[in-house]
Amino acid sequence: MTVQFFIVVLGVATVLLSCWAAHKFHVIRNRRSKDSRRLSTAITLQLLGEAVIGMGTLAFSIAAATGWLHDWSDNLQSCIRFIMFFCTSSTTYHLLRTSVTLEGE
Repeated sequence: MTVQFFIVVLGVATVLLSCWAAHKFHVIRNRRSKDSRRLSTAITLQLLGEAVIGMGTLAFSIAAATGWLHDWSDNLQSCIRFIMFFCTSSTTYHLLRTSVTLEGE
């Protein structure tokens, strides 16, 4: 087995962990106070953003391991990277804004 195989396995596990944790935060948020619900929602979104980054990284890892990456256009690669960075930056900003708002209340 190659290092690339282990990277793919770790990538899949990481994406699944992020999705599972996001689901757990979403489920428990309904049992929380209003402020805790807001924070749990922000953390859920943050974890989903993390999962998107993981999926993008995993896609690039698989494409590199299989030799498909050289067939991907620059536009496709840029689009994937844009989605990854947009998701993580917007969910990070949302978490920060939620935390600041809760602190000020």
